Amino acid sequence: MAPMAHVELLFASQTGTAEETAWELAREGRRKGFLMEPCALDDLRLEELCKVRLAVFVVSTTGQGDPPMNMRRLWQELLCATLPATLLQGLSFTVFGLGDTRYREFNYAARKLFVRLQGLGATAFWRLGLGDDQHDFGMEQELDPWSEGMWAALAEKLPPAAESDAEVRYEVEEMEQSTNGHTPPVELPEDSFWSELLAKRSLLSAEEEDVPDVWNFRLRLPPDQHYLAGDVLVVWPEMDSVLVRRFVVDTLERSLTDCIRIRPKCSSSSSPFPSRALTLEEVFSRYVDVSAMPSRHFFHVLSQHTPDELHKKKLSEFASRTLEAKDALYEYCKRERRSAAEVMWDFWTARPPLAELLSALPLLRPRRYSIASSPKWAGPGRAVGAWSLTQRPFWMPLEVSPSRALPRMLADLWGEHGLSEDLDLCVGIVDSVTRSNRQVKGLCSNFLKNAAVGSRLRCSLERGTLQLPALEVPLIMVCPGTGLSPCRALVQARHRQVQSNPLQRPKDLMFLGFRHQRADFLYGEEWDTFEAWLSVQVAFSRDHEDKKVYVQDLIEEQGPHVRRLLAENSAAEGSAFSTRSWSWHGDAGAVIFVCGRSHPMPSQVFDAFVEVLQHGGMTAEAATQRLRLMQRTQRYICDTWG
Repeated sequence: MAPMAHVELLFASQTGTAEETAWELAREGRRKGFLMEPCALDDLRLEELCKVRLAVFVVSTTGQGDPPMNMRRLWQELLCATLPATLLQGLSFTVFGLGDTRYREFNYAARKLFVRLQGLGATAFWRLGLGDDQHDFGMEQELDPWSEGMWAALAEKLPPAAESDAEVRYEVEEMEQSTNGHTPPVELPEDSFWSELLAKRSLLSAEEEDVPDVWNFRLRLPPDQHYLAGDVLVVWPEMDSVLVRRFVVDTLERSLTDCIRIRPKCSSSSSPFPSRALTLEEVFSRYVDVSAMPSRHFFHVLSQHTPDELHKKKLSEFASRTLEAKDALYEYCKRERRSAAEVMWDFWTARPPLAELLSALPLLRPRRYSIASSPKWAGPGRAVGAWSLTQRPFWMPLEVSPSRALPRMLADLWGEHGLSEDLDLCVGIVDSVTRSNRQVKGLCSNFLKNAAVGSRLRCSLERGTLQLPALEVPLIMVCPGTGLSPCRALVQARHRQVQSNPLQRPKDLMFLGFRHQRADFLYGEEWDTFEAWLSVQVAFSRDHEDKKVYVQDLIEEQGPHVRRLLAENSAAEGSAFSTRSWSWHGDAGAVIFVCGRSHPMPSQVFDAFVEVLQHGGMTAEAATQRLRLMQRTQRYICDTWG
């Protein structure tokens, strides 16, 4: 048999969706005779990319049109201005992007990569594909026709070998059960650590039917971990133990203590599983997410392992690519947000081998939360849940005994001497009901809510997109709902700037948005602390009988103040728009941060700023150009999520 034709399959994924899409293409490619092993873009050096002859890129977009974290190193190398225009002339490629049309920067990362590769001499053998998660059929609406044409174009470039049915990513070895009764500790990657949950509380002050629950979680980092205002905490949740027991014991008819070793089938592939033996309880608690919506491939795998003809027919229908099948799958799975576990309960006769099941199930992914506090903040909100001096911190050596008589102020010095730092997370608890009255709970938010005070959480830190500008640079923050998380941290850090520079008193603007003043005015008791330098404008959307009021309405109401901040130390209002470069030192007016849900708020806020500038004498086109330039120069930053 002729060897399979090799094609590089490179992905850039922030939350795992692009990686799963790459694996779906890899499975299909193997069936068509192409050897494709998904690899993260940052696992490839530029000099290695120069040697590649055929490549398929699968790229998602994050933030404000930014590339995902596992693409940024290679992307910076590709952007080097000194690279020759013929650097990649031997490369034939195509790109599929995963995006969301609710964002103005729809599929920016994929679009920019496609153009840059061509600019370095590479040739596209197939068109750019732009998937839209907002379509009723999801990414598959574009992925299916794009991939069909891509395989045909690829076959012309490189004749495929004989087809292969290899669709299993992992090999599973059954092991003897451990007899000591102890679960081995979780192996932590280099960049992750254990944090301690110090306190938790609901931030709602009254119950309202239309107000989602929001909680504050205070965590303590280990002594060697430090963060800045605007940073992000990455949290690895664990699956609910009741769900794990039901899935393993009742569904798979296995014991929680059964031990297996999981290895990647291809020796060159990385594995999310440790090399040691794992109990099934560990596998389905920490590594595989049976609460997530499954892929179309999952239905295909189930259809291959059921003796029931009705179940096989329905599962095969869900796995097919016809429009009728996509519509049926949308109604059954996506609209109802049905989990992989629920699918297996509905199709109880389908029981694939463990290796095939694990290869088809979604992996458990971490969740990212903007940190809602500034390091070493000693103002409002710090007293809540402060740790007791009689309680040993999780990082304190056993021979050290905290004194009951030690003043609280001395305890705070632990942080000042680099021993630990605390942080707050402001988290909306996801708990919704579908059209068919099914309850759907968010994995990580409910994991945090149910975690016991004093327990350890696996975390890591990431640099955020928001950084506090110099004190002389005006700041405008727009952050409805839990979008206030990074802005609360920046306000606390800004307050320390003001205290250190009493002769400089900025008059920054902050726009908050909630539903009811009496119910969900998050951290409402804190904002008066900053009134000497910060004007806080709050929109309570449901507290008005005649209309709903949102942050964009307040932006227009505060138009004169907004224009003063945007025009500070720059050309007079109404003057011709200038494209000169802007720095962070006040020569171009305020910096704008917009934080919160991605749709439709950011677009509406952008339009409100355009309206404000128009009232100051600009044309709509000039106002739009100015805001676009602010975005390109990182003076107007959206930190939003979908």
